[in-house]
Amino acid sequence: MGKTKEEVIDYIKKSCSTYHHMTGTCKMGIDSLSVVDPRLRVYGIKGLRIADVSIMPDVVSGNTNAPTIMIGEKEADMIREDHHLKASGLSEKLSFVV
Repeated sequence: MGKTKEEVIDYIKKSCSTYHHMTGTCKMGIDSLSVVDPRLRVYGIKGLRIADVSIMPDVVSGNTNAPTIMIGEKEADMIREDHHLKASGLSEKLSFVV
């Protein structure tokens, strides 16, 4: 027996939920729809950067913990570059990954 449009909509409302690891909510790019530039600086707000999985265009197949750490480490490197500071700590040890 076929389902009515209302039954299908009701099923979707009852059975679907959002994913727990939100990504892609903060577009990175150089077009007018982008929130951050390629160095993760927020357009229109001087001094603010976003360094989490919201800049990723898709949800990864695993947990977002490791990608979040790597995004943060890469952003730390870019901040040091922008301010002409020497790298130190974990990012030096992980430089082979980037």
